[in-house]
Amino acid sequence: MKIVKIGKRGKGVNEAAEVIKKGGLVVFPSDTVYGLMVDPTNQKAVDKLLAFKDRWTGKAISVAVLDKKMTEKYVKLSPTGENAVKNLLPGPFTIIAKGKHKMAKGIEAENGTLGIRIPDYKPIADLVKLTGGAVTATSANLSGRTPHYSIASLLKTLSKKKKEMIDLMVDGGKLPKNLPSTVIDTTEPEIKILRRGDLVAAGAKSLVSKSEEETGRVAEWIWKKVETRLIASLQNKPIVFLLTGDLGGGKTVFARAMGKALGVKEKITSPTFVVMNQYKITNNQITRSKQFPITKLQITNFLHFDLYRIKDQFELEEIRFWEQFGSGTIACIEWPENMGKENLEKLKKIARTVGVKFEYVDGETRRISYED
Repeated sequence: MKIVKIGKRGKGVNEAAEVIKKGGLVVFPSDTVYGLMVDPTNQKAVDKLLAFKDRWTGKAISVAVLDKKMTEKYVKLSPTGENAVKNLLPGPFTIIAKGKHKMAKGIEAENGTLGIRIPDYKPIADLVKLTGGAVTATSANLSGRTPHYSIASLLKTLSKKKKEMIDLMVDGGKLPKNLPSTVIDTTEPEIKILRRGDLVAAGAKSLVSKSEEETGRVAEWIWKKVETRLIASLQNKPIVFLLTGDLGGGKTVFARAMGKALGVKEKITSPTFVVMNQYKITNNQITRSKQFPITKLQITNFLHFDLYRIKDQFELEEIRFWEQFGSGTIACIEWPENMGKENLEKLKKIARTVGVKFEYVDGETRRISYED
């Protein structure tokens, strides 16, 4: 067993790809936990993986792919699945769909379904590109055991025999203690959560939160989705998140997490009594993709509005509301409905807006939906 560290210019990733293409078993980091990766179309490699995990054939093994096009090579997406892939991936979700039976025995479940992941993690995307196809994306632990966030932790649990079964371990350092991916069944008209992870989907564009911490993770995830779309856009408009819904639903918590995700270093406080707080951001920029290398969008300001107490047009004028939205500005506006329909339409013309709605499901659960 060989251990290599991920480094620049593909170090570790290139070696892992070569081992996988030859039918080997690789331990590799991901956006959630350390995983076990083999070629899912190679029966000997899959048998080795199942033997390592002490896992019986018939309990599905998910696979990681590069994009929607590759997803459709291996599964038949229902309309529910189409929406889930479009709006939830890349991210910490596994989408269950009907398989096309192109995998070795032991990858698809007994009912013919297959779990698909598109991790939000560049080394895995690079690995899939180099192997030319899907790789398995199951956690690097024995069946029934807890997942691992470091190579050292995994090695402590393995016998000599198990260690000898691994051809290569790629060390990506100590990973954040994220839960394994949320598993979503999309074979029926309504999605069904089979396993809860750090983010739980209630629909293609809605997630569930049971705590301030989870609301913060939802905010960070939504920002990543918006950021991805900006990279493919030539617009340098300000970006405004319109936060609506139930009182106490988590709008301020969401705004704080958004500011933190953008790089605000100051303590973000509620603007309930001052209407607006402004924060400076340094060293935060979105670089255009190779298709659009013209400019970089420099993010310089984060604005947090609470319009709960706003009743009249002149109150917006007093805070010079319309002067705040220059290029490089990102804002969260709580209670935007208090602006009135005409002002909302005006805002949507000068800025890219993302609607985020907060609803109580029960006493401790909130549904957070977004629309951009």
